[in-house]
Amino acid sequence: MSKIVVFTKEGFEDRTAEFNNDVHNLEEKGFSNIISSLKVIGAPWVAYYGKNFSGKQRVFEEGAYATLEDKEKFCSLKIITDDLDNPEFQLFEHINYKGRTMTLHQETNLLEIAFSDIASYHKVKGGVWVLYEHINHKGAQLVAFSGEQVPSYLPLSFNDVASHVRSLLPKPLTASYAFFS
Repeated sequence: MSKIVVFTKEGFEDRTAEFNNDVHNLEEKGFSNIISSLKVIGAPWVAYYGKNFSGKQRVFEEGAYATLEDKEKFCSLKIITDDLDNPEFQLFEHINYKGRTMTLHQETNLLEIAFSDIASYHKVKGGVWVLYEHINHKGAQLVAFSGEQVPSYLPLSFNDVASHVRSLLPKPLTASYAFFS
């Protein structure tokens, strides 16, 4: 089962809580704006600065995060349950379907294809994608879900910002073996 375990201090210390489902308002759980470290087991999660999955966001894939660069900022959490197979993502240069378009199927440094810092909106045809402000997964993030159409990045303060995009990858199936004596 997928879950996220949050802690109020760095290094997995102090108060802790475990969540298996979306949390629209961490304040109701006593964990708004105090998460300083976390662990993700299974599916990826998105942590949002605002309640009800609003504001800036940060994606966390399976692993342990002893120190968060944006600690004490999160107000809601969302588990990613979308199908991550067959990723397809369209970026558009200008709003209202104007300018160049780019269709992507894999992680891309937008600088290498002359599309860095010019995207104004997107359509997600498959998978879940993360847009980054800077190359190499750095800077602000914008998470884009399957079926989503964002007509303009202006309200999100992400217009002409994206320099790198990647799809979240499905976890490989692991075999379990039982040994009998």
